[in-house]
Amino acid sequence: MKKTFDCVEMKNEIQRKLQAEYAGLTLAEQKKKMKREILSDPILGPMYRRLTEKRNGDAELKVAEEPGEYKTGE
Repeated sequence: MKKTFDCVEMKNEIQRKLQAEYAGLTLAEQKKKMKREILSDPILGPMYRRLTEKRNGDAELKVAEEPGEYKTGE
């Protein structure tokens, strides 16, 4: 059966685009940008707000500083 879609390659491509988008930003700036983007999203924004309300404050955003490349088992 011929493979028509490679989800691992899609994930790697998205990660490369995000790395380029965040290039040159400090870790604090990356977190601030992510939070701004999450809060402006119509689905993630309300969910994030509910999560932070339950925790009585700000949910910590995790940022991978050195992402790894995933490969398929070919």
